[in-house]
Amino acid sequence: MILHLLEFRVVPGHEAEVVGFLRQQATVAKADEGIVTRCFGRRLGTQGREHLAATVWSGWDAFRRGTDGEGLPGFLSAISVLLGVESSTRYRVVASTSLRCEGARILRLYRTTIAADAVETWERRALEPVGQLASREGLLTVVAGVGKDQDGSVAQAGEASVVVLTAWSDWNLLLAATGGHLNSALADSELADLERSANADHYEVIGPEPGPR
Repeated sequence: MILHLLEFRVVPGHEAEVVGFLRQQATVAKADEGIVTRCFGRRLGTQGREHLAATVWSGWDAFRRGTDGEGLPGFLSAISVLLGVESSTRYRVVASTSLRCEGARILRLYRTTIAADAVETWERRALEPVGQLASREGLLTVVAGVGKDQDGSVAQAGEASVVVLTAWSDWNLLLAATGGHLNSALADSELADLERSANADHYEVIGPEPGPR
């Protein structure tokens, strides 16, 4: 599977329009062939125009069919003129649980790098902590991946980027899982001997509008 992260800004004045469109897209399960799941978020602590579309694809072929040359998924083409793409990155999924965003309120994107010759070790060792995290209260999704080019090569000479995307139902449970240090790895998931400096970004989930009670 492939995890695709599209980070973009919304053209000023069109925030409500774009968010409304993303809410509609969030209600459509597997609308595009090859899409396993997708989550949308609005970055916390900013002026509101920074967004994330995280999509898990069944494989490279599905990803190539479903995106354009700039990495924009087809389901976003209708609002492409309103999006200022800042980053489009691809990761080969090495471990995951659940793969759903229903009920999530927060997306957490933890990114770091490792030496290129440590990729195989990181992949093997990531399986255990991801499995352990699956039982944490409030944690709905975990996706761990290694950044790769479409030909399968390490994205940057000498090192590889790695990412752990998680979806949470509650902010306080996320705080507890990081020991109150939001930029740190989740407890029970550290591979500190392999990973270099890291950063974490947090997004408010953009989901479907709640139905009538």
